[in-house]
Amino acid sequence: MFCTKMQFKTILQALAAMLLFAAIAAAQIPGLCNTGETHGTTLACSGVLVPPNPPGGGANRDGRWDLAYPYPSTLEGQHGPCVLTQFINAWVDTPNSNWLPNSASTVSEWITPFDGENNLEEGWYVYRTTFYVPSVLQGGTVPTGVTINGHLASDNPTYGIYLESPANSGNCALVTGQEFPVNPAGLGSSDFQQWWDFSFTNPHAITAAAYAYVYFVVQNTPDASGPTPTGLRVEFFSSSAFN
Repeated sequence: MFCTKMQFKTILQALAAMLLFAAIAAAQIPGLCNTGETHGTTLACSGVLVPPNPPGGGANRDGRWDLAYPYPSTLEGQHGPCVLTQFINAWVDTPNSNWLPNSASTVSEWITPFDGENNLEEGWYVYRTTFYVPSVLQGGTVPTGVTINGHLASDNPTYGIYLESPANSGNCALVTGQEFPVNPAGLGSSDFQQWWDFSFTNPHAITAAAYAYVYFVVQNTPDASGPTPTGLRVEFFSSSAFN
């Protein structure tokens, strides 16, 4: 009798674990991809990393992350990143030797301007990725919001993250719930030698059955000797979810 009860309890625990796993899986945003991946599809990240270009630059680029061009960008007004009109695929370069190494994780890589691991001009570098908002969530709810969690490293600080839902009258604004810069200025090499957590929500309602954009604004600042390298690395957590 005791054995039967134990088996029943074990089965219930297994079912609970399966339901929990299903809930976590359902919470993921399938098309929200880490930096450094190949293209994949609209609704799914490839999970395959691009071979990094050798030092000095090369032709290999990120499949899902863009960079505002020409760079560095001029940002004006409250919605500066969102009014930029020309973007190109960011490069996947071998990281600068002082940066968090690619080997720190197997699911992302650094992205940069061309030859960004070497010295580039001071200014704002704006990266953008796109994800699709489903028409309806499990249970029949229409999504109007999103919570995005993850961590990043950047050279130099990430001064802003913006969310845009173009189908919703082009609403675009700085995200809510996150302090900036994500990796505080004045820390020297610490801003690009470690992960920095972020968590944010949408400032305006997002539109279902449409694309949304996330912009990461990185500032490249010179040091005492002159220009410095610049790049960005982002990983999104599975706890990110629509609501």
